[in-house]
Amino acid sequence: MKTERLIGILSILLQRERVTAPELAARFEVSRRTIRFTYCSPKGESAREAEPYFLVFHWSAWYVWAFCLARQDFRLFKLNRITGLAPGEAFRPRQAPLPDLDPGRVFPGGCRVTALFDPGCKWRLVEEYGADSFTREPDGRLRFTWDFPSRDSALPWLLTFGEGAELLEPPELREELGRLGARLAERYRKGE
Repeated sequence: MKTERLIGILSILLQRERVTAPELAARFEVSRRTIRFTYCSPKGESAREAEPYFLVFHWSAWYVWAFCLARQDFRLFKLNRITGLAPGEAFRPRQAPLPDLDPGRVFPGGCRVTALFDPGCKWRLVEEYGADSFTREPDGRLRFTWDFPSRDSALPWLLTFGEGAELLEPPELREELGRLGARLAERYRKGE
């Protein structure tokens, strides 16, 4: 049955089972049954039922593009935030638009960040945000400007670059990062 194949594909992706693209394509058929699942987001967990239309790989992650019955709108659901996946009711497919993957639409509001990155970080910027996400400065560093959903998502991401990144803007986040760095330095000095 088609729904079981879709559930199988989603399960493969959720469990990170190693499957080749042809194997995945062979298992994939459009489902005419909803999927039911628990979704974990920054706002908490919620039970969802959705009509699945596309699997999307973007921002270094897999998503299912589906019509959410609770929200009565199309939504992107990040696969690694889905638990308890099960087939639901039959549905009549509707005209499904392609997902608009503009970060400003998907992650509204937020925090515009400008940072300089060492050239060795280029591969990550390209992988995570695309080859056109930065410009090269005269000193070789990479100037990156991006709108993040929130300060809480921007700061941990920047920290993953260690000394390879220098946050320029916004100034209040730069100050917060400096205070965090001082607290961390103090913590690790105590262990000497």
